Amino acid sequence: MAKDMKTDEILEMFEKDKAVNKPAEKSVNNSNKPKKKKKRAHPWAFPLGLAVFVLSIIGAVTIIVAGIGSAKKALIKVKNIDEYNRMLIPVVMNDPDTFDDLSKADMSQLLDISIWAILKSDLAPDTYSYNDSGMIIPEEDVAKQFEKLFGNNLAPVHSTVTGFGYEFTYDAASKCYTIPLTGVAPVYTPDVINVEKKSNTIILTVAYLAANGWAQSTDGKMVAPSPDKYMKITLREGDTGYYISAIQATSTPETAVTAPITVIVEPTETTVPPIINDTKPQVTESESETSSTVQTSTEAQTGTTETTSASGEENTTKAEVQTSIQ
Repeated sequence: MAKDMKTDEILEMFEKDKAVNKPAEKSVNNSNKPKKKKKRAHPWAFPLGLAVFVLSIIGAVTIIVAGIGSAKKALIKVKNIDEYNRMLIPVVMNDPDTFDDLSKADMSQLLDISIWAILKSDLAPDTYSYNDSGMIIPEEDVAKQFEKLFGNNLAPVHSTVTGFGYEFTYDAASKCYTIPLTGVAPVYTPDVINVEKKSNTIILTVAYLAANGWAQSTDGKMVAPSPDKYMKITLREGDTGYYISAIQATSTPETAVTAPITVIVEPTETTVPPIINDTKPQVTESESETSSTVQTSTEAQTGTTETTSASGEENTTKAEVQTSIQ
């Protein structure tokens, strides 16, 4: 009996221990199970953020490239305007008449422009031959320059050209022009203030600056005068490039009031290279009045003429000859 009670007590204690340890086992088992990951509230947040980052990088690169492109275009534009200004120096210097079509232009003025374009093309003193009257330019060279400026739809009709205080004499027999020894200051210098591209034409708005209106500032810089007038010069695309097809008057453009002049070519007096031969050139009284820049010897400036006695003196004269052209 006592043995049975002892056994019952042991069983009862065992059951109590089992009851007490059962939840603990359950909790141990639960702790060993892997925890479930919580779902994010916005699963698209990461890819969206990545996309925004990538787009911001692309945008920054695009802005940089666009900025470089704009700067490059601005440089090209300035360069083009400078080239237009230089090309137009012989065109506007003697203020030719306007024309809507080349067929209505003054042929003598077109020849004058063509010859001056040659004289302002950085000629070396020995490019052409000389005689007692001046430099000799073949008709062929004038015709080539004429076509370059005015295209090949109009052929030049060669004849003597009379300008302001000078004359380019044409000799039909030798097919040459004689360019006298004289220095000529331009009437106007060009300043392109607007370039408009339309299909196969380029329309240049050009300010005409009086050559005698330039001034010098206190710091030594040249100051351009206010334009006397404005012209529209039309360049038309041809077989060999753009050529001048029209020169038309126009009113003062709005851009001329609000925008500063971009590129200005300062006027310079053009001196025709002097004769290079055994005899020094003679300077007549009329030539002395119209030119202050003829680069000749001291005897020629005082109106005297002497015969060169040595070929070395001729070489010295040739070395000193420079064509003042811009």
